[in-house]
Amino acid sequence: MNAAADTFRRLGRPATRGRGEVLRILSESPIPLSPREILERIPEPRPDASTVYRSLSLMISLGLVRSVALHERSRRYEAVTEGTHRHRVVCRGCGRIESFQPKKCDLSRIENDIRGALGFDVSDHSLEFFGACAECGRKKGRGR
Repeated sequence: MNAAADTFRRLGRPATRGRGEVLRILSESPIPLSPREILERIPEPRPDASTVYRSLSLMISLGLVRSVALHERSRRYEAVTEGTHRHRVVCRGCGRIESFQPKKCDLSRIENDIRGALGFDVSDHSLEFFGACAECGRKKGRGR
């Protein structure tokens, strides 16, 4: 929890074990996680679910974590890391989520369109693709 503890202290917040574990788990995960998945990955003794939710809320307000909606009923969360830019692919068949870092992600024309049409100064974006993973694609192909 040393890196997480340093981060919270630098931001003037108490470095609790629960906060440190939530941030560590999200930092180590290649894909966004649900609060339940985060809680399941915390070693014993585990905090209660409300501690996880409060920690996520605080970390979002501090800019350490981002909330991601992947067309599911619940939100998922991922750590915000400088210099790391990830996109996600979601299988509509089994719900599998994969994350990838594009070699080049140039959405500057779209960002300029948003700036011109809506007046937003875009600082970041989240991009998700939906389809069938290889396994679900094979299953679908066999069903024909």
